[in-house]
Formats: sequence, structure tokens, C-alpha cells
Amino acid sequence: AVLIIGILSVGPAFAAGYVLLFCFIIVQFYLGIRFVHFRSKIAQITDSRVTMVSQVIAGIRVVKMMGWELAFLNKIKDLRQKETSAIQDATKLKAWNEAIFFAANTTVSAVV
Repeated sequence: AVLIIGILSVGPAFAAGYVLLFCFIIVQFYLGIRFVHFRSKIAQITDSRVTMVSQVIAGIRVVKMMGWELAFLNKIKDLRQKETSAIQDATKLKAWNEAIFFAANTTVSAVV
């Protein structure tokens, strides 16, 4: 009903704006799904890193006695690098989502 009344009063530009707004909604929905995927991935990586650190702390005497500090340090650094990379990817995705959110109103208004 709103679409029909808008087209009758404003014209075809209203329909174009409506379609563009619908496209923005679809893009934001897709980005939201991707963000959930990233958060799940980050949680798994964080869990594995925290588990590794906990195990090293629990067996620190054995680690020190056997001289495995550097080996475990490198493993923990690798896990932290993966975690940081995933967090950066999720942050970039969130930034795109927010940019689209704030640009949608202006863009649709410009089309109409």
C-alpha cells in the first residue's frame, strides 16, 4: 500500500528509491550473516589459544625443565596472530555494514 501511494504521489523515483532501500536491506542481512560466522570463528580460535595457555601454565615446570618455552611461545603467537587476523576481518566487515547503514538514507533520498 505504501509503495502504491508513494508511486502515485511522487512517481517512479519513489519506486527506484524503494528498490534501492530493499537492496541495502539485503546487503546488510548478508553482512550480518557473515559477521556471525566471523564471531564464531573468533570464539573457536580464542578458545584454542586460552586452552593452550592454560595447559602451558599448568605444566610450566615440565616446559621449563625440557626447554620447550620457545616451541610453546611460537604456537601461542601463531594462535594469537590467527585470532587478531579474524578480529580485523570482522571489524572491517562491521565497518562496511555501518557505512552502508549511514549512507543508505542519503543515497535513497538522492535517488528519490
